[in-house]
Amino acid sequence: EYVAVVVDTYRRMMDACLAGNYALNSQDNKDLAQIFNRDFTTAYLKGKEGRYMMSDRRPNNRGVRIGRVTRYDAANKMVTIKLDEDLAQGDIVDFWVKVGGRVNSTVNSLVVDGKIVTSAEAGTEVTFAVSQHVRVNDRVFKVFDARLMQRARAFFTGGAAVRRVPVSIKVTVAEGKPLIIKMQDNEGFSAEAATNFIAEKAVKRPLTEETIKKQMDRLGTTIFEMAELKCTIAGEVMVPVSEMNDARRRAVEGLEVARLSRFKRPLGESVSVRELLPKKSVIKAKIPQLMVNVDSLEKVEAALKAGADVILFGGETFQHRAIADDEYRRVAELVHSKSKKVIFNTPRLIKEWQIASFRKSLALFQELRPDGVSIANLGTISLAKELIDLPLYGDYSLNVYNSVAVDFFAQQGFAGITLSPELTLGQVAEIAGHSQLELTCLVHGYLTLMISEYCVLGSFLGDLHTGRCKEACSGGTYWLKDRKEELFPVVTDQFCRMHILNAKELSMLPHAEKFGAMGISSIRIEGKYSSVSDVAKLTRIYQKLIQGATDVTEAERLALEHENITRGHYFRGVL
Repeated sequence: EYVAVVVDTYRRMMDACLAGNYALNSQDNKDLAQIFNRDFTTAYLKGKEGRYMMSDRRPNNRGVRIGRVTRYDAANKMVTIKLDEDLAQGDIVDFWVKVGGRVNSTVNSLVVDGKIVTSAEAGTEVTFAVSQHVRVNDRVFKVFDARLMQRARAFFTGGAAVRRVPVSIKVTVAEGKPLIIKMQDNEGFSAEAATNFIAEKAVKRPLTEETIKKQMDRLGTTIFEMAELKCTIAGEVMVPVSEMNDARRRAVEGLEVARLSRFKRPLGESVSVRELLPKKSVIKAKIPQLMVNVDSLEKVEAALKAGADVILFGGETFQHRAIADDEYRRVAELVHSKSKKVIFNTPRLIKEWQIASFRKSLALFQELRPDGVSIANLGTISLAKELIDLPLYGDYSLNVYNSVAVDFFAQQGFAGITLSPELTLGQVAEIAGHSQLELTCLVHGYLTLMISEYCVLGSFLGDLHTGRCKEACSGGTYWLKDRKEELFPVVTDQFCRMHILNAKELSMLPHAEKFGAMGISSIRIEGKYSSVSDVAKLTRIYQKLIQGATDVTEAERLALEHENITRGHYFRGVL
């Protein structure tokens, strides 16, 4: 019903505009609001609307306001409303009560001035029964309009096509031969079919053009309509009506096949996925390097001091601040002074307006010569190859989930890949057995679930709808709470995009040593959301574990393994 009303409305409005009539129909606006409405928005077409982009009041149809309660008879459970909009029998309304949320009621009968009616117009007072208690002045919204629904359903319950394709039909028949039907549409596609019955000399009622027309015009629920009919009847012949109908149906089917043939894709050569896999090698156990992903110089210093082997730095920050060129320079100098590796991050999302800035970042990276550049978006690969000659590493946002994907990035010249966090340990081991690239697995931290141009913090706390955000995100810590009372951290980056993080912190502390046994080159801590001290603690204990230290105490583990941790998909997969 929603699709029917929206498509019908826009079709008529487009046709009206093409005819030079640009006036908006108020009833169309009401119908659009009635069929499904959580408030309307122009999205990003007119800029960022802030809090008006999303409905923060309800997740379903709010309907159309039709008035307020003027009287309520509690003894008989009868309510009276002064109508702002029409109301009819079969409609469903919501009362927005002051205490208790919503009261939903179906209008089974209406009373106006003491008389039972089937409908009432705006401006009148109507009375009808309700199942629950409501109060005077409660607002009333119509969430189901019976007449609108009936009109909407007529678009798809009739069975016939709304717009038909005109066809020319030629019928030829002669004694001793089958009746032949040829159909051709307005695009030149054609088909024909012949009756299985051989025409005989008529004894009583010879076949006429009128009889043939009657049968050919029975195109019913097909997409075709007869625009022209030509009949060639040789002599007085007879063909059963059932035979003509059968031939017509087969001709229609043939014409449908002919029309669809242009959309057929040629089948490529069948190749087994196993044939695409790189040759499996013997897994060689290794001590993986410890990679730490951070977004501030202080965290870089803490990670290095605690024993990080690789620093992943930059890209989006989680503190709503841009990283200056000098900070990249200082990080590169610091890491290299400690004889460790540094890989510079790039943003996961880059819009057209950011490309010039992205080019400048790559030029800076080329000058500073880090040990690699992390690519988080397929769209930036070609630009990176064009502007830098540094090793490329794929981030987990590329969602590398199998050996064929790993091989693809190897062919693109990548030096390494961070595997998808949705893989199980068994799947990781299988991929490691086929890969010649350096593979990294995420082991700890709050992973990003969603990046959104729409920012809840700016919209509801920063007055973004006024045209200028107060940047409330810079002055506090925020979460979104779901229906299960889980708290999902919300942070904003330097591009004013919102990052929603997992409510639970990934922790593979008890299983850190398993990655080296599978041949994984490095394990990675996500430290952007962590404090400087937590980055240091995590780095120190993971380094101990991958080195096979036996002096890691239970107290050290428990200090980092709080009650709100998860093992991710490593043991349960995604199915």
